[in-house]
Amino acid sequence: MFFIGIITNQKNEIFIKKELSEIIPIDNIIFITEKNIENIKNIKFETILLDTKIDSRKKEVRKIISSCKYLILNYDINFDNSILGDLDLTIITYGFNSKSTFTISSVEENNLIICLQRIIFSKNNKKIEPQEYKIENSTNIDKYAVIGTEIMKIIYK
Repeated sequence: MFFIGIITNQKNEIFIKKELSEIIPIDNIIFITEKNIENIKNIKFETILLDTKIDSRKKEVRKIISSCKYLILNYDINFDNSILGDLDLTIITYGFNSKSTFTISSVEENNLIICLQRIIFSKNNKKIEPQEYKIENSTNIDKYAVIGTEIMKIIYK
């Protein structure tokens, strides 16, 4: 059994859980907040989606990240990279930053286009080549949460 940890705003949780339930059992998805991080810091996560920062709990965040295989990181948040240190994991970044693994190349009213900048590998070790992905977003959910969720789907398909 594997667990997926998601650090996001509470308003995004229902959307993310619904979208990921198509590929990941709901019971394997755990939302991490400043309030519950102390209770779950010993859970071994396969993937962490870090969509928002938890500044006051850097030590606990590092402990959680240190055991995972993938870190999907919103690179537009002001994230303290020193937390990552010498960890052995695959970091997949996303955002408007041109150095991100997935860059946001177009934002329209109900659509986003993200571009994979370099080769990555899926959970099943399948090679994923650089390409563009069109994401329909007809919800009022934060675009970063939508993109992070789409990247999770790409990796877990």
